[in-house]
Amino acid sequence: MKIEHFFVALGKLFIQRPKTSLLAVFIGFSLLLAQLPNLRIDTSAESFLHPNAPSILDYNQFRDEFGRDEFFIIVISGQDVFDLDFLANLRDFHHALDTHVDLLQSVESLVNVRSIYGEGDDLIAEDLLDNFPETAQELAVIKQRIQGKGIYYGRLINDEEDTVAIFIKQLPFEMMTLESGEQIARNLEDADILKGTGEIEAIIEQFRPRFKGQIYLGGTPALGAYLSTVIQKDFGIFTTVAVLMVSCILAFLFRRVSGVLIPLLVMGIGISSCIALMPLFNYPMQITTSILPSFLLAVCIGDAVHLLTVFYRRFDEGAGKNEAMLYALSHTGVAVLFTSMTTAAGLLTFSFSEIQPIASLGLFAALGSIVAFILTVTMVPVLITLCPLKRKENAMDDGTMKEGGLLWRFTQFSIWLSTVHSKKVVGVAIVLGAIALSMLPNLRFSQDSLTWLPDDTPIKMAVDVIEKKITGSMPVEIVLDTGKAQGALDPVFLQKIDAWLTSLQGHSVEGVDIVSTNSLINMIKETHQAFNGNQKSAYKLPDTQALIAQELLLIEMDEADDLYMYTDTDFQKLRITLIVPWQDAIVLQRFQDALLLSFDDSVKHDVQIKLTGLVPVFSTMFSAMISSAANSYMIAAVAIGFMMILLMGGVVDGLLSMIPNLLPIVMVLAFMTVVDIPMDVFTVLIGSIALGLCVDDTVHFMHGFQVNYKKHGCAQKAIEETLLTTGKALVITTVVLFWGFLTFMLSDLRNMDHFGMLTAMCIILALIADFIVAPALMMLRY
Repeated sequence: MKIEHFFVALGKLFIQRPKTSLLAVFIGFSLLLAQLPNLRIDTSAESFLHPNAPSILDYNQFRDEFGRDEFFIIVISGQDVFDLDFLANLRDFHHALDTHVDLLQSVESLVNVRSIYGEGDDLIAEDLLDNFPETAQELAVIKQRIQGKGIYYGRLINDEEDTVAIFIKQLPFEMMTLESGEQIARNLEDADILKGTGEIEAIIEQFRPRFKGQIYLGGTPALGAYLSTVIQKDFGIFTTVAVLMVSCILAFLFRRVSGVLIPLLVMGIGISSCIALMPLFNYPMQITTSILPSFLLAVCIGDAVHLLTVFYRRFDEGAGKNEAMLYALSHTGVAVLFTSMTTAAGLLTFSFSEIQPIASLGLFAALGSIVAFILTVTMVPVLITLCPLKRKENAMDDGTMKEGGLLWRFTQFSIWLSTVHSKKVVGVAIVLGAIALSMLPNLRFSQDSLTWLPDDTPIKMAVDVIEKKITGSMPVEIVLDTGKAQGALDPVFLQKIDAWLTSLQGHSVEGVDIVSTNSLINMIKETHQAFNGNQKSAYKLPDTQALIAQELLLIEMDEADDLYMYTDTDFQKLRITLIVPWQDAIVLQRFQDALLLSFDDSVKHDVQIKLTGLVPVFSTMFSAMISSAANSYMIAAVAIGFMMILLMGGVVDGLLSMIPNLLPIVMVLAFMTVVDIPMDVFTVLIGSIALGLCVDDTVHFMHGFQVNYKKHGCAQKAIEETLLTTGKALVITTVVLFWGFLTFMLSDLRNMDHFGMLTAMCIILALIADFIVAPALMMLRY
């Protein structure tokens, strides 16, 4: 059976049972929609990698042992810190945060930071402002006690003493009790972090009048909460604008109510079903998958456009509804099938990516394009059968071009240029492609969420102020495992680590400044100083392990929670926290490699080192993004090339048809190098998406060319007839895709802006290539 006959048989099957078919789809659709309330949003850094990725497993183990490393950071700037009124307000502010923020792990500020000192023969370990100063003299004692110490300055207070920081950490997970009584750990999700952010912001607004200076909220959870909010807003905006835009285009094209409502209804069912499958298979909505509804609407509406264009033309000529629909299925089914397959193939290549948001987008976008195709060739005939239609006499739009119009003139020019000057056209295309390819090595890679935000975004302004005034925004967590109990108290080992950290403090590694370091070593030094009359010269490590253990025993009795933030109960492991400014993932990869090399060169001790937290996650993400881009582009080109060979019935024609598809992509990538738009988690999608979409026009042109060439035996006549009959549908689908992707420029995120603009540019270039380059290639070939 020819494939055209299969589509006719399928159409008859559904047309003969329209109400039963519609009821079955409605029941299945209703069951899927019940899953939508379970859809969750996840913008966390760890969600970018597979749960079993080594850096994620290390990160989870770290959080199980030491708690969450990511922090909110509040900075209060522009007021004398050592003012009794200010400190009283800070104390109240701290206590409000400690009391009213849900799922809280810790709040740290000058109010409760540890203070270890000696008083006579006693060792005092307490919170810094436990005994709140009532007089200037008492305040002077506290100021002298903390003066110059790294645990305070450059971390919780700046050197100018006009800015303080408050670090807030939520729990890494929440314990939940099942009906059976079993307790399980539930990782915090975006909703929990968003709720915590709202509670913190409410407390800030409550206390803002009590501080003379400015208050800023930053940190990676605050950035994640902002991105989550933007995703929810963009989801609604993109979908609404896409529906309005497609409705207007369909109304202009068909000038019938059915021509607008039927495609939108079919696409709505397909897209909603696709989104509903995400919670069913436990996939969250992420930064990339938020574009799915508008993306699929723009991409998949072309199937219905091509089918209905042929149907309405045949119906207006006098054929019955069923006859016209079966005719449309026989004439467009093959082309629509191949366009859907090539689109799905281009998208499905992303599903192999190590970056989970990219993999999720690829999987569900490919699934959505296939579902949209199936619904188009089944539900559109059913709805047409059930919908009352009137024929248009002297129809203004029969699917062909109006002679003398702008589109007609462009098409005639394209026919003349591609047939009369085919060699010149192909020559220019080859030169442009070669120039573009030569520029690709200059393509810059980047993964920096802050650069996505406009400069006046509050969270971005906060990070800038925080890092200029006092401290960094990103923790680098290091866990050293000595492999034996009490190994972390070995004085020789600690001396080596101390020397290494001293060499890092205040210095730069691969362009990354080490703002502060914090570890068990700081606590040991403070304790030893307290035991020795608070003398500055005694701020050092003791010489023997026995003395270190003895001094820490007293700390364990008073401040056990503080102690076990930096080591385990067996003193086998040592945790070190470095605070650095916010960085691009590409910088962090070099930084991580250099930091490990520095450790090996400086410490030279038999110890296992693990970098964990955000830095390894970001650096792994960068490596995965580069490999994903290369793999996706290669797989997409091979898969789509193979399909084009099948469609064209020959290797040469199939490979020639890939030239007008690849040329726009390399030109857009070259444009990115010229204007310095980096390849990031969004722009990395452009190549494979564009290839999957651009090939759709090529499929329709090549399919029409083959049919007409067999009819006339003349390449020039075949090109002319193909472009004049299918050209309008190609332009309409291109217009839909162009405006569909431009809607992404409505986002507040620059990366989304770039993605929409560049993909739209690629689609326009692809149309030009299919009107000029593809015909020229067929002229030379035939």
